Amino acid sequence: MPILQIDTNLSMNSVPSEFSVQTCELMAHIFKSPLNFCVVHINTDQELYWYGLDGPCVLGTLKIVSGSGTISPEQNIEHAEKLVKHISDNLKLTNKNISISFVEQDAANVTIFNTTVSNFLQNKK
Repeated sequence: MPILQIDTNLSMNSVPSEFSVQTCELMAHIFKSPLNFCVVHINTDQELYWYGLDGPCVLGTLKIVSGSGTISPEQNIEHAEKLVKHISDNLKLTNKNISISFVEQDAANVTIFNTTVSNFLQNKK
């Protein structure tokens, strides 16, 4: 269950209307997750300043629920390349103005369908 939160100082009208759908599709492919478990949350018009850089920037947080995708130091390099390229290409940003933090969350600490992800997955079997 990949959940990507994007904070940016771009305005909402700078984000293509299909960006969220395309980002979910990319994450589903990268993390081998069902599309209905992929979430994109975009916070535009944020007061962000990245010292020494000019123009718009993105700070992203990618939360991965344990068991629904794999993150590791080695895999994060490939994940970062794909996600940063996608964000850069679609939001018209230089890749040096994009940072993404990868965070793994325990399935017992995330809810979906009125229960925890771990409980949902156990009862699904």
